[in-house]
Amino acid sequence: MSETWISVDLETNGAVPGLYDLVSIGACVIGDTGKTFYAEVSPQGLWVDPAATAIHKLTGDYLSCAGYDVEVTIARFVDWVKLVSGATRPVFCSWGTFDWMWVGWHLERYGKRYTAPFGPNSLDLKSYYLGLTKGRRWRTAQKRWMPKEDLRGSHDHNALHDAVEQAEMVESWWERYGH
Repeated sequence: MSETWISVDLETNGAVPGLYDLVSIGACVIGDTGKTFYAEVSPQGLWVDPAATAIHKLTGDYLSCAGYDVEVTIARFVDWVKLVSGATRPVFCSWGTFDWMWVGWHLERYGKRYTAPFGPNSLDLKSYYLGLTKGRRWRTAQKRWMPKEDLRGSHDHNALHDAVEQAEMVESWWERYGH
């Protein structure tokens, strides 16, 4: 079965789901970054780490007015994934494992079991990069140590911008290293 790789980035109000709020979800199709999803999420009444809010700058007051209910957001995200993946298998791709932990938790809580539509696993783009470049040191998969030609854009902590940045990096890696 062919696959549709989906770059996903999140902003949150803390380190772990269930204790802190999900703030926003951004996603795009790797190989077709014009197909995007973005939603901001209204506060869920959980803990808020002020340091996290300082990074993404989406305040509780703003999200109370502009954000969608978390359950509605997850349903919209699942519908979008199904739409863009069609008859292919969607593959969740993120920079590290942080985003998958959050999305998997929310899909289980508000969606169907076994983290549908992705299944129970995800693709960690840092590990993927190490495999492509035959890297043996984790540090070489950190953006500050990567060659400039392997990077794209600037990470501004807008979930959609960051998802597109990740997708464009993967597309450039395919050109440079194959896939």
